[in-house]
Amino acid sequence: MTSVPDLATARVAGLPLYRPGKPSTSAAANKLSSNEAALGPGPSVVEALRTAAGNPHRYPDESTVRELIAAKHGISADRLLLTNGSDELCYLVADIFLGSGRTAIVGDPCYAIDATATMVSGATLQRIPLVNGSHDLSAMATASADAQVVWLPSPHNPTGSAVGDAALREFLEHVPDTCLVVLDQAYNGYTDAEPDIIALLDLHPNLLVQRTMSKDRALAGLRIGYALAHPQVIAALATLRPPFSVNSLALAATAASFTSPSWTEMSVERIREGREHLQRELEHLAIDFIPSQANFVLARINHEDLRPFLEADHITVRAGEDLGVPGWVRITIGWAPTMAALRQALRAYRKACPYANT
Repeated sequence: MTSVPDLATARVAGLPLYRPGKPSTSAAANKLSSNEAALGPGPSVVEALRTAAGNPHRYPDESTVRELIAAKHGISADRLLLTNGSDELCYLVADIFLGSGRTAIVGDPCYAIDATATMVSGATLQRIPLVNGSHDLSAMATASADAQVVWLPSPHNPTGSAVGDAALREFLEHVPDTCLVVLDQAYNGYTDAEPDIIALLDLHPNLLVQRTMSKDRALAGLRIGYALAHPQVIAALATLRPPFSVNSLALAATAASFTSPSWTEMSVERIREGREHLQRELEHLAIDFIPSQANFVLARINHEDLRPFLEADHITVRAGEDLGVPGWVRITIGWAPTMAALRQALRAYRKACPYANT
């Protein structure tokens, strides 16, 4: 008879273990490996957290935040579900729409949680290789005829590429109504233009839009996200979601972020500027990169070659080996002094390794 520890090991055999970005050994601002918001939350959010911290004995009330976000999107609250980060939503989707004998489609490389949630459900994971860092929408649409879920992060992690409005509309037209498309917009706040998702939701009841407060709203440590979808899909997800999975501090911070958006807008603009500066530097140094619409840039540099040049400033970036893109590094856009030090390190690296990856 198999022991309980052995049963536990067998149940997760073959599943990838999530590895968080390595923290800096110095200032937290030098950690460019986890796609965190460089400037953190604004003063109104911090004050809201102080107030909320005085009432930990009360169960959370989601109604205010649900109404705030629904009003922002111009929809009724029954089309929105709050979740404990966007990862909880991935598992809820897999529980309802996947399972043994079913199939989910991902880009390759994919966002790790999409793969894990699919595999835990017992479903088959079909990987469609990216083309120049972007989703092969034609191949994914064709494969969707025999699938139940398509996981579609846009902007994509780790490449930063985004699906444009016209391409997304055409893609959805070719996906059968029986297949759920999960459009993960975790990095949407950093894009130059965004699709009209409400119009798309009205046209396609099989579309679910996934968002998080972890990136542009700087609430990664509080774990809160949300889904936008057809009311019946939201009702099903809500039935499965554990009660009070979103905590009071996360709700208070989110409410303050939406009612006082100026800090988020300023922070996003600084990140966009930093992204442009970094991409110009990479271009100047003849280092390949994928043009990004997120708060990071994927550059064709071997991590171990670059690491010695970052160590003096205790800067950490994410090795592509962790993300399915060996030979590349993913660089989160940080605050200006850190990015200036990073650019100096890139110049020193290029001087020492002039023919690397050429």
